[in-house]
Formats: sequence, C-alpha cells, structure tokens
Amino acid sequence: MKHVVAIWGVNCRSKEELAAFVELEYTEDGDAIPSEFMSSTGLSWIDEDFMEVHLLPDEESREAFVQYLKQDCTSNPDRFAPQVPNSLGESMAPYPSVIVLHGNDSRYGSVNEVLFSLAEIGSEVGQQPVPLIAKIVYETEDR
Repeated sequence: MKHVVAIWGVNCRSKEELAAFVELEYTEDGDAIPSEFMSSTGLSWIDEDFMEVHLLPDEESREAFVQYLKQDCTSNPDRFAPQVPNSLGESMAPYPSVIVLHGNDSRYGSVNEVLFSLAEIGSEVGQQPVPLIAKIVYETEDR
C-alpha cells in the first residue's frame, strides 16, 4: 500500500490560533465552509481524522517532532523514517507550528488521495500562502 505524509508550515503562535485556522464551519443547511487552512492550501476536501496539528515554538520542540515523525507517527516506522528528509528540522524553523496530513491508497478505499498529487497541482514548496514543507511518500505491504 502506498502512503503519503504532507507537512505544512504555519504562522500560528498559540493552540487557540492553530485550532481556529483548521476549524471547519458550517452553514445553516449543514454545508461545510472550508477552513482557512484548506483555503490557503487550495485543498477542497480532506479527511480531518487523518490530520495532526503541532505547536513547535522552539528548536527543542522541532527536534522532538522530527523524532516523533520517525518513531511514532506511522504504523510502519521502518519504512517511513528513512524517507524523512534530513533537512526537515531546518525547513520547519521559520514556522511556530505545522499541520500534518496522512493519506493512503488502500485497496479498501483511499484516504486524502489528493496529497499524492500536491506537486502536480502547483502546491510546491514556497508557492502557497501556507508552504508545503515536505511530502513524504512510502510503501508498505498490503494487509
């Protein structure tokens, strides 16, 4: 199965600001209004069950986040960790927080499959108001 983990840098400096940035709102009819995050990245729909938000105010928290990514973020760290760019900590340094989205192409149904084509649709690093810092693709055995 193919997996993708996408990481965006965000200029939110508090948990409240970060929560408001990713929060969906709804019309009286129950239709979802895209969050500021979705509008800023050009994503029209995401499965928020596969989203993480992390406040990283200093170098120590960024280093701990990179270790978390390599060891605990996925169900198969042996396949994922080698794909994490060595420069990830440096790439995150300008941003006090990050948003992580997971996706896969499971035979039981894809999750956030748009993440696989981010570069193809013009969301390359530095081209969006909320920059895509990393897109990490890896494969595991189907279960």
